[in-house]
Amino acid sequence: MKKDDDKFEALLWSYKIVTSEKPVPIEKQTYEELESDLAKYLDNLLVRDYNKLIAILYRIDVSQEKAVAALAENASKETSGQTLARLIIARQLEKVITRKKYRKD
Repeated sequence: MKKDDDKFEALLWSYKIVTSEKPVPIEKQTYEELESDLAKYLDNLLVRDYNKLIAILYRIDVSQEKAVAALAENASKETSGQTLARLIIARQLEKVITRKKYRKD
């Protein structure tokens, strides 16, 4: 599997965990569209359900400190949701790569 395939797999995994109550419309959306949808959802959580957002970050293994630092660093460059989406996808990508590395085929 190529690196782009791994990245897309990480995005889909992230999307499924974060937006667990929404079905993933993978047939019609590109990577960029899914990432944007995920970022919008995270922006909404930041405003409306901060505790749920923190629980999601904990579940995915993105520390609150790392998230806060990234948000402060990127505040003028992108939305909070975009920053969080990038962090989540990056963490999930690390997991995908690690699992493939240790998988016995």
